[in-house]
Amino acid sequence: MKWLGMVYAAAAIALIAALAACNPALTAQSLAPPGRAARLDEVTNFWGVVKSYRMELSQGVALAVSCYYGGPCEHVKVTSEDPAIAEVRPASLGVLQPSGMFNAATASAIVVVGRAPGKTRLHLTAKEGERWIAVTVVAPPPAQTAATAAR
Repeated sequence: MKWLGMVYAAAAIALIAALAACNPALTAQSLAPPGRAARLDEVTNFWGVVKSYRMELSQGVALAVSCYYGGPCEHVKVTSEDPAIAEVRPASLGVLQPSGMFNAATASAIVVVGRAPGKTRLHLTAKEGERWIAVTVVAPPPAQTAATAAR
C-alpha cells in the first residue's frame, strides 16, 4: 500500500512538471528610463508553476519582451484588450538564440508601450502555446520645476 501512494505521488509530480512545460516563457529584454517603471513578473501557483505574467509600465515607456520555448517562439501574435492603455507591436531582436540542436534564429519578441494610465490584459499566442499578461500602466511622476530641482 505504501508503494502505491508513492507511485501516485510520483505520477502527480510528473504531471505537474509536464503541465508547467506546456507554454512558452516570457523574459523582459529592456529597461525603464530613470524614474520610470517597466517590469515583467511571473505569477505562479502553489507549486511554483507559471500561470500568467504581470507587467507594470509607466505611461510613455516601452518594454521589449521575448518569447522562448526551447528556442524562439514561432508565429507569435499578441492582442491587447484595450490598446488605448497598452499598445503592442511585434518585434525581432537583433540577437541569435539557439533553435534546435544546431541552428540559431533571431529572438522572437514584442514591444509593449504604456499609452495611458489604467489596467488591461494582453493575450499572447504562439505555435508553442499561450500566455496572459495583466498590464498596469501608471502615470509618470510629476514634472520637476527649476525651483524644486534646485532644492
